[in-house]
Amino acid sequence: MRKIYQYSALTLFAAIASVSSCKDEDRVIVPEWESGVHGLGEFNANTDDVNFIKGDPSIDLTIDLLWNSIDHQNEVTKIDLYLAFNEAYTDQDGNPKTAKHGGDQGVLYKTYEGSNIPADKAPTTFTISQDDVFALYDGDSFNYYGTGELPIWGGGSIRDDRDTEAFKFVDGDAFQLKWVFTTADGRVFDKWGVSVCTEFPGANCSVNWAAVCAQDIKEPAGDWTINMTDLYGDGWNGAAVKVIVDGVATDYTLDDGDSGVTVVTVPDGTEILTFEFVSGDWDSEVVFNIKSPKGNTIADEGPSPGEGVLTLNLCSE
Repeated sequence: MRKIYQYSALTLFAAIASVSSCKDEDRVIVPEWESGVHGLGEFNANTDDVNFIKGDPSIDLTIDLLWNSIDHQNEVTKIDLYLAFNEAYTDQDGNPKTAKHGGDQGVLYKTYEGSNIPADKAPTTFTISQDDVFALYDGDSFNYYGTGELPIWGGGSIRDDRDTEAFKFVDGDAFQLKWVFTTADGRVFDKWGVSVCTEFPGANCSVNWAAVCAQDIKEPAGDWTINMTDLYGDGWNGAAVKVIVDGVATDYTLDDGDSGVTVVTVPDGTEILTFEFVSGDWDSEVVFNIKSPKGNTIADEGPSPGEGVLTLNLCSE
């Protein structure tokens, strides 16, 4: 049985507190640093692709992963990468559920050993495609309704919009990459404390993404409705929704009050329509949604919307 090592930023804080609380200047307390390694995984900074695109399996995701030795003495000799595939669905009673294909850990995707292991704090770069994930889970099934196993793909699948070609993954599918480090002394690090996963600078425990609909609006012409809300009731304080029509940008904002509606008429012949969020002074008060000319809600943001180009839900367009 392998031993699981967990550690957190509390070790560092405790060591600092021990030194700070010592009043005898003749005594020097040397903290005992906890021994171990953690990792940092991120999407490569040179790419804008951070999700799978429904119907377009040609886009690969590029990820950088590094390991970090806490005491600068541990050396990683093996890296195992695991891919989890979570499928959202609705059960027979109408309740939202998640099928965890691969369980909490996922299925082994890739292993690095020997000379393929990067140095401490040096990233290794690799890609993940829809075909890669499909190869891991092809042929798997799940007991969605408690009445027996059903296949993820093919006859009997609960999704009629899922196939084994362009639509292997559809909206509601989410993915998670995790890592396990083995060090030169034979220890295995595959679990970390909450502070390392969510708060510790330069460390995390997974890379997450989803299958989203294409972001290219095929029929831009028509009336697009922006419903704006301010939770404090004093307007958006400089925040705005930027609408860009064939390169011409216009900002729409809530000047005052707690709500407002703006209708943006996009003319016939428009080729490219995009939406962005412009940050203001109190983004935590900003809430808005955007409805297409067909009446579909393609964006539902806030409080604190992410700055920049909006990720749109165009699945129904």
